[in-house]
Amino acid sequence: MTNVVVLSPEEAIALVRPRKTLPSFVSELTCDDGVIALTADLRRLIHAPLPVRIAAKAVPVMHGSARITSFQENVAVLQVDADAAGLPATKLLPLASGTIAKMARKSGLPEDAVQFRKDGTIALDVRTLMRGEFTEVTDFRFEGGKVVVEGVPS
Repeated sequence: MTNVVVLSPEEAIALVRPRKTLPSFVSELTCDDGVIALTADLRRLIHAPLPVRIAAKAVPVMHGSARITSFQENVAVLQVDADAAGLPATKLLPLASGTIAKMARKSGLPEDAVQFRKDGTIALDVRTLMRGEFTEVTDFRFEGGKVVVEGVPS
């Protein structure tokens, strides 16, 4: 028997974020046809590290998207594409990795639940992110404006 959990993109982000609202700098968030996309106004960053604040002055708006490239053993790998004045995702992701790790800790998650990789991908331990909802996650996808997670219930 499998169980299906359907989340809005905002609810999916809240799995990692200690607050249940989107970050103030996210101005648009969509999810469809296997892609989750966002637009961020980096000028709205308040407590960002100095390198991020400097980058935000030079590149105030960033567009990013992520597509699931693989899913196995409860881990989804997302290929990230980002456009911030021509800077590739491989340069942008390291700026966010510390902030995401900090949010994961505050949410009671292990830091490796979300891993930013040097190749411009992000690995999500979906079973860990779902906090005991499943003993095994069998599918993870973006579909119909939602994040869909299927698995064996706990």
